[in-house]
Amino acid sequence: MKKIVLFGNFIGGLLMFSFVGAEDTTVARICTENDLHTVGGIINWVSCLLYRAVIPLLFALGTAGFIWGVIQFYLNPDNEEKRKKGKSFIVGGLIALFLMVAMWGIVNVFTNTFDLPNTIPQLPGQ
Repeated sequence: MKKIVLFGNFIGGLLMFSFVGAEDTTVARICTENDLHTVGGIINWVSCLLYRAVIPLLFALGTAGFIWGVIQFYLNPDNEEKRKKGKSFIVGGLIALFLMVAMWGIVNVFTNTFDLPNTIPQLPGQ
């Protein structure tokens, strides 16, 4: 019963973030403002989708994996196999988060060093 309540609280906490900023800024609306009948429009749509949907999803999955590992590690003090699985989720989540934040930092260093614009690239004529 304790596991079900903890899991329900975990899922409820994740769903809470879907209600933050309730204005109409959905990824589908923002990313379909491009003209999808040209190659440039398709490339802009893909880059918009990556920037606004895929990357935040990867960060959320890394965080959820880490939290799930911590939960599994502490809720199973007697079961060594589940603790080992929890440790692997913790390590995997930390590695994923570290790599994503490190790449984000490297991009920011290059952006600031070479005075590059930090925007979604747009093709000429857009």
